[in-house]
Amino acid sequence: MPQRSPPPRTNRGLERARSGIQPDPVARKTWRWTRSASAKHEDAWRERLSFLGPANFVVHARPRSGVVRLEAYPGSARTARQLAEVFGGKAEPVDTAEIAARANAPRRPLRIARILGVIDTHGEWPEKLAQPRILLRIGSAMAFGTGEHATTSACLRFLAEEAKGCDPGWNCLDLGTGSGILAIAAEKLGARKVSGLEYDPRAVRAARANVGRNSCHRVRITEGDLLKWRPGRTQHRIVLANVFSEILRAAAPQIVRAVNPGGCLILSGILRPQENEVLRTFRSRGMKFEQAARRGKWVTLLLRAR
Repeated sequence: MPQRSPPPRTNRGLERARSGIQPDPVARKTWRWTRSASAKHEDAWRERLSFLGPANFVVHARPRSGVVRLEAYPGSARTARQLAEVFGGKAEPVDTAEIAARANAPRRPLRIARILGVIDTHGEWPEKLAQPRILLRIGSAMAFGTGEHATTSACLRFLAEEAKGCDPGWNCLDLGTGSGILAIAAEKLGARKVSGLEYDPRAVRAARANVGRNSCHRVRITEGDLLKWRPGRTQHRIVLANVFSEILRAAAPQIVRAVNPGGCLILSGILRPQENEVLRTFRSRGMKFEQAARRGKWVTLLLRAR
């Protein structure tokens, strides 16, 4: 039955579920948790289940139905069952090959920022459409980022525009790289060196496969937790972070230190009600607001280091 009341407010079960999030190694089976919910409570569900990470949680909209389908891949039977116990819904084992096949099913070609085109792993750019200067071939598997989501497309647009003004030899950092689409686009747009950080091992594998698929030689994908990551002494002309706003705020000190003076910071994964709080956090650390792209409930921000 569709949910008719807001998500539960207690954190007891949430903490129990969070403690069980341990991604399994590559296997033929994984566990999935699903349930239906009212579309008007989608933002509340995204916030409550943000601990799963963007690579493990997705919301499927059902146009004009007023209902969304929540789908999570928590990595273990124990955690999937805890989610069902705490939030209702169903926990069940599923075949990873089936998931990957569904994720990589043919998608419509996308044109972004005029010079970028995105197709899936087996797709072809339609002859009737003008060929983009840069064509990205992206398979998502179980990783986030195919260019279709408002946050990813806005990041690509800002990245393409910012790259036009970069001096030769500029470098780029992509935090929460997901499928690697932003890191790959950065190299194609002229970056000399691109670093991508991703905490989910499945997304890391997907991103590395996409790097090879697009013949990129200057992109390095590293597995790591953004909240524990330290930027070191290296700073970057462009830094991208398309992750949940709670993580953006918590990791703000590290993120800001990674941006060159005068460099560009592109932040996304921000819901409209969270925009002002994210802006305050980064402005307090010396970043200057320049642009915002708002599409539906999502906001992408372009900031400049002073």
